[in-house]
Amino acid sequence: MLGSFWRDKRGISEVIASLILILVVSAAGVILYTYSLNTFSSTGSSFQLRTSFREEQARERLVITTVWWNTVDLLNVTVLNYGKIDLVIDTVYIDGTKVSEYSGGRGEVVRTGELIPVKFTSPVLIEDGQTYEIIVVSERGNKNAVYWEV
Repeated sequence: MLGSFWRDKRGISEVIASLILILVVSAAGVILYTYSLNTFSSTGSSFQLRTSFREEQARERLVITTVWWNTVDLLNVTVLNYGKIDLVIDTVYIDGTKVSEYSGGRGEVVRTGELIPVKFTSPVLIEDGQTYEIIVVSERGNKNAVYWEV
């Protein structure tokens, strides 16, 4: 009885099986195509943003022109923007220590060809006869360092 059960059943035709297989493969292809479009477009826009950022970074130039001190740990660093685009001073370091107290200059736009004083309280003790490394960093990550002797 069991043997006749399997013999009486018919399978689907080859044409129907082929159509179902084509439908499944087509659906998988559409899903893969849609996924790849989204992935490549986001990768492309990410690449474009990085390239644009690096181009701006290459056009930005700054140099520390003078450093002076009022003998009470208040420093004034004058920065010149000699690049092709405006920049913003983000951070200053003295001997590797980040400055935290600014009284002017930080966050201000420095136009091309413009000098700006960056005034701050030194995070390290300033002593006569010592040499200090001062690094000024822009928002785009460009930096300029000088060795300043008191």
